[in-house]
Amino acid sequence: MAALTGDDEIEMLLSQMGGGGAAIASTTASEVTTTAKKEKEHPPKRKKKKKRKRDTSDGVTEVSTSFADTRLTQNPFEWPCCHKNSQRRLVLGSGLAHDCNGYTCDNEAKLYGSTSCLSCGKSAATHELCISSSDTKIDTDDDPFSVLSIASMIVSTRNARCLMAEYYPNESEKHRKHLSPPINSLASTSKLIMNRLDTNVGKALGKVKKMESNRTASVLISSSDVDLLREKVSELVKTTIAYKDAIKATCCSSNTNSTKAAGLTLVETRLAALAACDEFYYRCYYACFFFGSANQADLTSLVPHPPTYFTCPGLAWDATDSGSASLAVFLGEMKHDGHSSTSFAAPLDDGSRELLLKSWCLQERLTSTKTITEQSNPLLMLWQSRFLESLRHIWTTHYAFVKSPLALKAALNMKHCDDHSDPLIRHETYGLSPAAETWRGSIRDYPANFFGYAVPTQAAVSKVLDNEDSIVEAGAGTGYLSALLASHMKKDRIGSVFPYDITPPRQANVGAEVASNEYHGQVPTFIDVHQAQSFEQAQSMLTSTGANASLLLCYPPPASEMAAIALSQYIASGGQSVLHVGEWQGMTGNKTFESMLHDNFYCEENDAIPLQIWGTDATYLTIWRKKSSNSKSNQSFSPAIGYCSEAQCSNLARRRCRFARCLQYCSEDCFQTHAAVRRAILALHLIHLSPSNEMDFENVNHFVPLSWVAGRHVEDGGQSQKKRKRKKYNK
Repeated sequence: MAALTGDDEIEMLLSQMGGGGAAIASTTASEVTTTAKKEKEHPPKRKKKKKRKRDTSDGVTEVSTSFADTRLTQNPFEWPCCHKNSQRRLVLGSGLAHDCNGYTCDNEAKLYGSTSCLSCGKSAATHELCISSSDTKIDTDDDPFSVLSIASMIVSTRNARCLMAEYYPNESEKHRKHLSPPINSLASTSKLIMNRLDTNVGKALGKVKKMESNRTASVLISSSDVDLLREKVSELVKTTIAYKDAIKATCCSSNTNSTKAAGLTLVETRLAALAACDEFYYRCYYACFFFGSANQADLTSLVPHPPTYFTCPGLAWDATDSGSASLAVFLGEMKHDGHSSTSFAAPLDDGSRELLLKSWCLQERLTSTKTITEQSNPLLMLWQSRFLESLRHIWTTHYAFVKSPLALKAALNMKHCDDHSDPLIRHETYGLSPAAETWRGSIRDYPANFFGYAVPTQAAVSKVLDNEDSIVEAGAGTGYLSALLASHMKKDRIGSVFPYDITPPRQANVGAEVASNEYHGQVPTFIDVHQAQSFEQAQSMLTSTGANASLLLCYPPPASEMAAIALSQYIASGGQSVLHVGEWQGMTGNKTFESMLHDNFYCEENDAIPLQIWGTDATYLTIWRKKSSNSKSNQSFSPAIGYCSEAQCSNLARRRCRFARCLQYCSEDCFQTHAAVRRAILALHLIHLSPSNEMDFENVNHFVPLSWVAGRHVEDGGQSQKKRKRKKYNK
């Protein structure tokens, strides 16, 4: 049989995985390559799958709920297991790159993974993740598309990411003067780390190779999805090789400059490789939504949802201890790496500290009893976990301190493009480095695709419920926000939510033969999302009790007139209240929509609520009431609707920060007055700005004119707004 497209590239990557020089790595790569050659000469015959009997002997229990349904009920803090008998099928084994024969803990039922190993005293994240021995007895070599095969790829990739995040080469000790290892990480030999990386990445690569050889036999995973898996695993191999090269470079650097440069490269290649691990995990996770009803129990116990994967202690990283320590260092409440507590402290003011701890619920996250309720908000937990992990790799390593002045200086010298019609140029958000931007993108884009584009906080949900009884959400996508609101309304027995979309993603209980949503693919919805071409059609489907509902628009696509059309139809129907979640003059809606909203409705000062920072855009919840001839309002002058960030100013902003889009000013005077708050907000974006390292307000590479962003010249009366497409689902 002729070689499949891409075989040569994969075999080349496999051969490169022996770069660590260890027998275990080269043996693994050799075995996989030999298998690949045999497959080309004698392709395996597709065997008839045998149905497995469900019993408690292999830890499998039938469950009535689907895998997709457990997204809102799975406790992200608890180790994944079968629901009925609490049998774990994902278990922890020996030390990944340190001496330990196997993970043990006291109260395994409740504390598995959350406590240090009794044998070695190290965190669960430093131990190998395995599929239980009862499952390994089941022969799945003939079916690379089985649940166990998908789970094994996730397991291998998890082990690779923990080798990168939980260990550092002891030869890099000399770099501590400039950069620190990730907090709570262990020292190990570079040779052992690289050997084990080769083993685990090689396993994932071999699994994808087997998928490629059998792609025509799959009825669950499409050929295009196999191509995407191959693309992601190839990127994982390439970034792993780059990380290994950076490890080697740390052993060779001698003088101060080369040591500092090698340290920066080590952090950046680690970030890129971790992002590649996570992108591969998400591709595997997406495939799980297409398995039939007979596989739902397997999926629930073997494949953790993203909030669980990144939050459960010891699963993808040391989320509890290292996460808490990273936040303590960021807040200046803990010494780190021989430095005083003030050395790594972020320059937070009272407002930004309250925003972080109270509004965004990190204080509650760190002090809670870690229980789950029917009103859980897994996307919020996922954001919290990813923010804490970002602190660990970018802030506590001292990378932000070293790189920020370099990044700000480099931006000043960038040549900007005069073609302001290019939306990517207008809305580009700068990061510390390409690797940091890749990390930021992997953290933001996939949750947006699988859940939603905005993270609703408890304060935002409560604000909506206190003011609105019934809601119609236009362009609801997965329906995550509607599902969250509906769960609270059900408990309080008030109101209703009616989400609709022109192309709803696949309903959780519907087959896969449906059109893909432009932004969410075929990710199952969290609530029934109705199909409707317009607000008028959606309104005709409502009962009389919902006819006067509020209109909710959460990240309406800026590449279409959808928001403006929905709003105009809502106004024509006599609508009285609009809820908008998104970014003004930026990533959501367009000028027509914003002008129509401003002309017909008003937003009061306390009706603009900042939502979580992903690092790429400025997201607010704003509540708008219908204007009337006798209405009196406390008009908001919030940056949420285009005003200057300086609290005492009521002027429209003129320039927006390239590094933190929620910072925008009308003048140089307001820019100077806001300096202390600006440093705090930039710190929340993991940019360290000192008084001696300020930004240049008049430089377009630090602060872009909002006339460019809006696609118009304010002074000249302007043109219609140009629009930017959001990051779409890669399908």
